[in-house]
Amino acid sequence: MPPLHKKSARFVATKTLCELEKSRKPVKNIFNALLAEYPLESNDRQLAVNIIYGILRKRESLDIMLQHLCSQPLKKLKPFIHQALRVGLYQIMFLDRIPESAAVNESVKAVKAARLPKRLHGFVNGVLRNSIRKRDELLALIKNPDHPILNHPHWLVGRWKKQYGEKEALRICKQNNEQAVFSLQVNSCVTDRETLLEHLQKNEIVAHPGKYCSDTLILDDFHGDVSRIPGFNEGHFQIQDQGAQLLSRLIGPMIPDDGEYLDACAGVGGKTSVLVQLAEQVQAKVSAVEPEKARLEKFKENMSRLHPSVDIPLFPHRLQDYAVSNSKRFHGILLDAPCSGTGVTRRHPDIRWNRRGEDFKHYQETQLELLQTAATLLLPNGILIYATCSLEAEENEQVIKQFLNRNPDFSLEDCTASLPPTALSLITNGYFSPMPSTEIDGFFSARLRNKPSSK
Repeated sequence: MPPLHKKSARFVATKTLCELEKSRKPVKNIFNALLAEYPLESNDRQLAVNIIYGILRKRESLDIMLQHLCSQPLKKLKPFIHQALRVGLYQIMFLDRIPESAAVNESVKAVKAARLPKRLHGFVNGVLRNSIRKRDELLALIKNPDHPILNHPHWLVGRWKKQYGEKEALRICKQNNEQAVFSLQVNSCVTDRETLLEHLQKNEIVAHPGKYCSDTLILDDFHGDVSRIPGFNEGHFQIQDQGAQLLSRLIGPMIPDDGEYLDACAGVGGKTSVLVQLAEQVQAKVSAVEPEKARLEKFKENMSRLHPSVDIPLFPHRLQDYAVSNSKRFHGILLDAPCSGTGVTRRHPDIRWNRRGEDFKHYQETQLELLQTAATLLLPNGILIYATCSLEAEENEQVIKQFLNRNPDFSLEDCTASLPPTALSLITNGYFSPMPSTEIDGFFSARLRNKPSSK
């Protein structure tokens, strides 16, 4: 095993941002891979994450300020220097708890650790110290109400303006630039919301009930390791947005005793857990499919914490392989399909910079294939829930329209009857389709029923 190298939080943050721009891989995967080579203590790891995610939410603003400070075009800077300047400037402008001198010095140290020429050390030092002197002038550049800085790619903003109108597109961008709330989904197999809330309050953690979902608690100002929240290790809750909780409930009401249900793209098991909680109420059974190795391990870890006594059959390959190798059919299937993720870019701010316009049609092809495969696993009169965390019509309404054209035995059902009254405002044209807002991410879900003709 190669020796581990001691590097600072700023160095790892800068390196992560460099790799992100080269690869378009999820920033979380890049960061975790770098931690294996450059391990950080818990506090430094949290600082690096805060810097990385903060820069991704304010990238355009930072570059406007940097261009004002640099005489040469930013695209001519060495990638590591460009990112080191973003890291330093973000701390100076937006992280009040970081001393300005520390932000400058640590950024210069990161450049030195990257073994770049000495003249670049001085360049980074000069630019960042100049930003301190010109702080008010720089902030004024990004606070023009007539020309708001949206911190999203212009092509994506243009799409949203065309689809949702200018006012709503600007609101989505503004929402995406805020930090996502910390949302707990209470595990009803173990406890209830009131009991968990009381437990949190005794430990001086401020929380309030979620607006849309009866099993949700929102932590008002929590920062740190989720495993340190009381009740985590005992499986009292999981971290999950209210939208993800509600779309899982669209599969109900479940059939008692012998009902069979499938999470067809289980991921790390968040929605599987909600299905298990619903199934426990009527003694139904839940199975899962997940082909990706890293997610499989996390799925097993989560299920052993949340539902240690429940047998959840898990197929560790593609849904297409499952359909070929198994004769089992289900009363209900949840297909949370791979998608562009544009509805959760507040929570995953790298998505906005990683996506390209041509991606949506590629996702659509995969989604239609998975939906068609899931349909073959459904019993007559069964329910198929199609879901994405995308805001794009190509991945949502267009997928449903094409699927229904190809499958006349299926019909679209209104989601209203499957959701609590608190969530009915999130339904549009029968679809569950919340837009990103303070307490909920952007999702799309359709409820489909298999009703074979009697011919």
